[in-house]
Amino acid sequence: MTKTPIAWVVVSSFLLLLVIGLLVASPNEIVRTATTIQSTVTVTRSVTVEAAPGNPRWELYFSPGGGADDRLAYWLDRSNSSICAMIYTFTSDTISDALIRAHSRGVHVKITMDQSQLSVSGGEAQTLVDSGIAVRVDRRSGLLHNKVAIIDNTIVVTGSYNWTAAAEERNRENLLIIQDPQLASPYQSNCEATWDVSTP
Repeated sequence: MTKTPIAWVVVSSFLLLLVIGLLVASPNEIVRTATTIQSTVTVTRSVTVEAAPGNPRWELYFSPGGGADDRLAYWLDRSNSSICAMIYTFTSDTISDALIRAHSRGVHVKITMDQSQLSVSGGEAQTLVDSGIAVRVDRRSGLLHNKVAIIDNTIVVTGSYNWTAAAEERNRENLLIIQDPQLASPYQSNCEATWDVSTP
């Protein structure tokens, strides 16, 4: 009688469990699994997941060259009522122009920045102020190191991505956009609290 090698039994069992897991997994789990596998093989530039009704939809962008700058501007251009943002470094004309367009449409725009970044070459703070957008400065000890925008109390934009050309073109960064009012609520509260303790 031929004996089956133990290694073959282990491998066969693993493959069987993997197939069963895929058969019972939800479509979203399969998408996330496939994305994880893909990201270990290639450098993924962007991922979008449309979840089931009632669950958040999210988009993920990686730089350099992932299109995060344009995608953030896309969502700012679709704002209807409010944008509250906390940003460390801000030199992107693309994002600045989108905020100015939102303000011109009547969207209530509030930006809080770190005091150390006001004198950065090419900084957008004065451009925003000159356009009538409310900008405040966090002068507390420690850095305002957030890179966050909350759009219409529904969409959260976050990640390591500063709003700069360097972040888009040279740095290895990530930008995560999540459509989820439940998640947006504490982000909005934090943004408002930071605004309240900051000064023009």
